Amino acid sequence: SLPDVLSGHQQDVPWKLLSSWREPKVTSCFAQSVVLRGICQEKATRSPLHSCESPEEVLQHFLHTQFPGAFSTAHVLQQPCDTRPPFPQFFSPLLTPRGFLLDKPQGYSSAGVESIPVLAALQSSPGLLSLLSGLCRELRAPSVRRCSSFFTAGLEHGDFQEALEELK
Repeated sequence: SLPDVLSGHQQDVPWKLLSSWREPKVTSCFAQSVVLRGICQEKATRSPLHSCESPEEVLQHFLHTQFPGAFSTAHVLQQPCDTRPPFPQFFSPLLTPRGFLLDKPQGYSSAGVESIPVLAALQSSPGLLSLLSGLCRELRAPSVRRCSSFFTAGLEHGDFQEALEELK
């Protein structure tokens, strides 16, 4: 169940960073949006997470526990992500056709995975400052001003300067 899975992650988060910029661990996120797809509601009463009425409440409670004080939005969609062809079929034989992990193979082939549940988070943390500052420095560099491809593609110089100021 969702409460059981999240309860197993009290010291960390159940997702991995995928951005090219890496911070060892997001410790102080100030805003985030988290989306969970393909998980159905299950009732139980063993922990504070189990006492929540809906999957959205479970996820929201978990986010407030992991990131107290952060602005967090949680969205739960019942529809999982479709993985039927032409989606690449690279799945382990330990997955059911609905994308849930088994302890041992049950005879399903990886081509039989039709959908998978997905958890994704978009987070803003103080480490974002160095990433955006570096981008701003690179865009202000003289080499970019000499690069006319921005402007021949239809970008007006004034619009470029305004976007740069907004980024700053």
